[in-house]
Amino acid sequence: MKIVLLIINIYWLYITSTIASTAFYGLNYGINRDACPDLDNLDSDFKALSQYASHVRVYSVKDCDLGKNALLAAQANGVKLYMGMWVDKTDSFLQELVSLKKLVSDYNVQNIEAIIVGSEVIYRGDVSSDQLTEYINQVKEIVHPLGIQVTTSDVYYKFEHNVVSAVDFIMMNAFPYWEGANINEAPNTLFEHYMHVKSLSNGKIVRISETGWPEEGAVFGDSIPRSDYQKDFLLSTLCLAKRNGIDMFWFSAIDEPYKTGVEAHFGLLDTNRQLKSLFSLDRLNNPC
Repeated sequence: MKIVLLIINIYWLYITSTIASTAFYGLNYGINRDACPDLDNLDSDFKALSQYASHVRVYSVKDCDLGKNALLAAQANGVKLYMGMWVDKTDSFLQELVSLKKLVSDYNVQNIEAIIVGSEVIYRGDVSSDQLTEYINQVKEIVHPLGIQVTTSDVYYKFEHNVVSAVDFIMMNAFPYWEGANINEAPNTLFEHYMHVKSLSNGKIVRISETGWPEEGAVFGDSIPRSDYQKDFLLSTLCLAKRNGIDMFWFSAIDEPYKTGVEAHFGLLDTNRQLKSLFSLDRLNNPC
């Protein structure tokens, strides 16, 4: 028994030291549902991502058996998981709920930090805030006894009082690129949006669940997709986050060529799972 406890303690010391030394709090990991990655794919990807982030976020439990595979890949590579549940105008939530119940019944879910019920569902108008609050409360009944927190993720100007009251903490999306911001103004724009959400958070923790800048694609207002601008925005926002104690998820972990246009080019890593050429691990760890 002492040997088993020693092994467990060493494992968690390893995870703690890994989490303390990573550049990012979190990275958003998307998948192509028309070409589902298997467990080996996820294990390889999460191994790459663990060099840069202590947490990885996925967007579904049910799609491509992502709940199980992401959980196992995260455990194998010493990262914490933010498990998303996809919510839209179909019965997706009910399907996600079935998959979530099975996941927490069949597996050790100790490394799931939080469940994210929906991504930008209020922004898209897929459900009302009352319906989303009901979904959040249903999930809390399942995972709170396991020590897992529950939240949702939405754009910074779409948080309503009942949703803020229901979540354990707040996750906000903000993309100055999509607002047409000049690159020199974009980091401060992001910080202003964060402070706006902080002002209505009722004292709850606010985390940036998505922000990023593309290196290729169409110009949007004064926002220009360029590799050096992606680097500038990333390092500036990392610096702001570290100096202000903000947990930030970068969008996205890896370029996603299955998407069209500019949305394919937000990745920290390229499609070969290599850090893009203008970045270095040392610079990411010391962005200021």
